Amino acid sequence: MSETVQDHYIEGDFEVLLDDAEANAGNDWEEQFVADMKERYRQYGRRMFISAAQRSQLERIADDED
Repeated sequence: MSETVQDHYIEGDFEVLLDDAEANAGNDWEEQFVADMKERYRQYGRRMFISAAQRSQLERIADDED
């Protein structure tokens, strides 16, 4: 089953998550991953498909306190 941003996040929370991940990205791969997610979100909004692995990576990057 494909899941979307709106299946997992309430209004506004995903944007905050993306901003936190962008601020905390610690290497080129993380920066590119977040940039790709932001671009897809810009295109599709809350209907954007997101996998469990993508959610996990994004949340890990956003929560990084280094």
